[in-house]
Amino acid sequence: MKIIDTILSLAKIALKSKFFLPTFQATEKSVVIIGNGPSAKEYLDNFKFNDSMPSMCVNMFAATPSFTTIKPKYYLMSDHAFLDFSEEVFKDATTLSRLKKQPDFLQIQELINSVWKSIFSAKWEIILFIPQIYRDTYIVNFAMTKNMKIQFYNYTVVKGYTWFENFIYKKKLGSPQSQNVINSCIYQAINSGFEKIYLVGVDNNFHLNMIVDENNQLQHVDDHFYKVHKKTTPQLHANGTSVKMHEFFLSLHKAFYAHHRLQQYAQYRGVNIYNATKGSFIDAYPRKEIQ
Repeated sequence: MKIIDTILSLAKIALKSKFFLPTFQATEKSVVIIGNGPSAKEYLDNFKFNDSMPSMCVNMFAATPSFTTIKPKYYLMSDHAFLDFSEEVFKDATTLSRLKKQPDFLQIQELINSVWKSIFSAKWEIILFIPQIYRDTYIVNFAMTKNMKIQFYNYTVVKGYTWFENFIYKKKLGSPQSQNVINSCIYQAINSGFEKIYLVGVDNNFHLNMIVDENNQLQHVDDHFYKVHKKTTPQLHANGTSVKMHEFFLSLHKAFYAHHRLQQYAQYRGVNIYNATKGSFIDAYPRKEIQ
């Protein structure tokens, strides 16, 4: 029931959210959010970004050659794998304890390390969006020593009456459930004051890239636009157990529902979100090419 969700959300806010976090207001009216889907390459090869049309990128983007050509002004990371690891792991990825159960994660950790090194070596201003629960981790503290601009935000999932959710979202004390990093990007872009948000490289065709092998192991065929050394990887929980098909589709349900809730919130705030990704499976936003 809505009233129960509202009460529970108030309790979560009191326990988990940080009040009076510094706010951020963008000076530009439009932003392009670049996902890491295969269609991103077309835009990265042909579209010219400028100061009036900055970009917001995510996750592994800084490990690609496009990072230094696009020069994204905004960057968001929300997954704990990007934010919660030790100095020892940053210097040597093979020391990550997770590798004992997931040896294939070594390649990912090496990419994560290269992402941070690229960000630290950037010659232009980057504003990082990071959940406030990671503000005391090694890599975030190290970023602060580099005088990087970091915008912390509350990722406290809030549910309840629509008017209550909108009020909390606007006050930045909580957020809609963000099943993937693009959900978080859109929410932060709305609250940052952008009037128009364009999405590119957000194919969201994850389900087309899943296979089940002869051992009933769910596998993902990676088709991100950036180069990877191993194309097919088993889908595992952090504890090393296999992800089941019903769990995978439940995750997809949450991600696609989040887009519809974000569209409702954008309309409430007077923000226009346009999906400029050809072939995208997201059905929440109107389709429109970048102007």
